[in-house]
Amino acid sequence: MPICTTCTTSVPFLYTVYTSSHNLRLHQCPNCHNFADPYVEHDSLAILLDLILLKRGVYRHLLYNRGADPRRYVADKIPESTPTKTSGEMEKMRWLTILRFGGPLVCVDAFIRWSHLNPNQPADISPWTKETMFALFRTLVGVSVETIAFHVGVMCTCLLVLGLADRLHHTVTVSDIRREFRFSLIPLTLFYSSLTKLFLLFLLTIWRPSPSSSAFLDLDREWVMRNMLGGMSATFGLRVVLDSHPSLTIVIIIAGWGVKTAVAQLVSRWVGGDEQMGEAWLAYSIP
Repeated sequence: MPICTTCTTSVPFLYTVYTSSHNLRLHQCPNCHNFADPYVEHDSLAILLDLILLKRGVYRHLLYNRGADPRRYVADKIPESTPTKTSGEMEKMRWLTILRFGGPLVCVDAFIRWSHLNPNQPADISPWTKETMFALFRTLVGVSVETIAFHVGVMCTCLLVLGLADRLHHTVTVSDIRREFRFSLIPLTLFYSSLTKLFLLFLLTIWRPSPSSSAFLDLDREWVMRNMLGGMSATFGLRVVLDSHPSLTIVIIIAGWGVKTAVAQLVSRWVGGDEQMGEAWLAYSIP
């Protein structure tokens, strides 16, 4: 069931569609009296910008309301009930979205990291040699393994933390957003949260600092964007989904970082190709 993006109250539908699919009316939340989901009328660019700016409402729209069926006006009569997608169908849609959305993001992340580890390419030859393509492939494999490890670590920690929290607070009324919680929301949230850091890292890859600036400061900028800003964004996204205290989401992210660090140490030598590049990979990857 969809939720209000303002107060997270469950609503039966988000909008009513009339004769034309472009003729619709947004549903008003009975609890806060705001529109249940104004993002229904927003285009993809506005939604993307709000994702980069970490707006709480756009997370709720994409995670809980995306794909929800509207109420339809048929033959001058609004039916009392409208067929909606089952919980299993919504879950399947989320996992398909994870595959469609996560794959390109992992590729972008691999290209950014490969560009950082191989900044000085000769100008008189093509950068797409056999060696560079193989280095890019190794980077893609390493980023994919690290991403999976981070997501698995976060999901397992969420399972433990939420189970413990439910046992300690079993008498507390469960909120609507927690009632609609599914574990497919966690990797989807982490991918959405990574847009902010990837956007800034991609800009830094295109427009690198001037050669007069210190290489240490250059590395520090990218490390801060990837780990500090990325960690803050992931913590914010999980806070929206889990509806829990911020300290719990911080613990979950740290646990995910721990799993990612262990995996990065295992694959760094192979991804880097030699000991020096492996150490550079670790310095760039580990928080």
